[in-house]
Amino acid sequence: MKELEIKQVPLVGVIVPLYNKSKYIARAINSILEQTYQNFEIIVVNDGSTDNGPDIVSTYQDSRIHIIHQINSGPGAARNRGIAESKAPFLSFLDADDEWLPEFLEKSIEHLQEYPECLLSVSGHFRGEERTSWQEHLPPFLGTEGVWRLPTDMKPQLVKSAIDFFHSGAVLCSRKILEEFGGFYSKDRCTYGEDSYLWIQAALNYQIYLDPTPLMWHHTEASELGQGRKEVRPPWPKLTDPEPIRNNCPQEYRPLLEHCLAYYALLAAYRHIHIGDTKTVKALLENFPVSQSFYQNYIKLKIRSSLVELLNIFFEFKRWLHKITIVS
Repeated sequence: MKELEIKQVPLVGVIVPLYNKSKYIARAINSILEQTYQNFEIIVVNDGSTDNGPDIVSTYQDSRIHIIHQINSGPGAARNRGIAESKAPFLSFLDADDEWLPEFLEKSIEHLQEYPECLLSVSGHFRGEERTSWQEHLPPFLGTEGVWRLPTDMKPQLVKSAIDFFHSGAVLCSRKILEEFGGFYSKDRCTYGEDSYLWIQAALNYQIYLDPTPLMWHHTEASELGQGRKEVRPPWPKLTDPEPIRNNCPQEYRPLLEHCLAYYALLAAYRHIHIGDTKTVKALLENFPVSQSFYQNYIKLKIRSSLVELLNIFFEFKRWLHKITIVS
């Protein structure tokens, strides 16, 4: 009878986006099946994989596991497809190359049931092959378990620390949050920042239960989209498409949001100045004028950007002289 209930009425939908992760997908699925809490369904969204990952998923005989196939659309779109396919009132997300510790679901469900005013629970996590915990590096407010509400006067640097802590694989949330904010960012096959676009909106609008205990293992060494990439990332989607976030932001949080966006803009600008991309730097500073309130960083960027532009002019002039010399 218990098995029948689990099959018919899963309380939790676990969404696993899958794209060319045949080496790791069994580890991820096994970590879900080994949870101490068992009232869930697993929806694997094959996002156009070209390896045998989907075949590995199909070997599982557990009726709670479902696989959905779609053309490659990016991790945000894959998670959103899984959300649409699930009917569960609570959703959680595990990337195909990560894994949960056995008590993740049990603890997360307990938090949301004990504190119904919270629509999202986030736990700590381990990172990388060394299984390093973020817990010892967290600011005090993230290292304390309990109900948390984003202060309206928090420094943008700390807001970013909080949003970085909200790893999607360490989150269990109510379906209400996903429906209210449209799920994960998925425009233009976005592969970077599609999750923080959602979680910053959740933090601006709802109380959250924080549990710094590591209950998830983020395998950065296996990720092609995460920490291992060395090229300069494009600006976060919260910078290229900020209006939905602004529209969903409560009035009392709007000054904080603008300062946070400006801080993110400065961080992105610093990345791009390193590769001489003054066009992107200029656009970021113009689109987020509150960046001027970070006076020292703003001035440094303006000076460096001007120097890079002068160097570009100099080298262009040098190339022109070289061509003239050859012609002569």
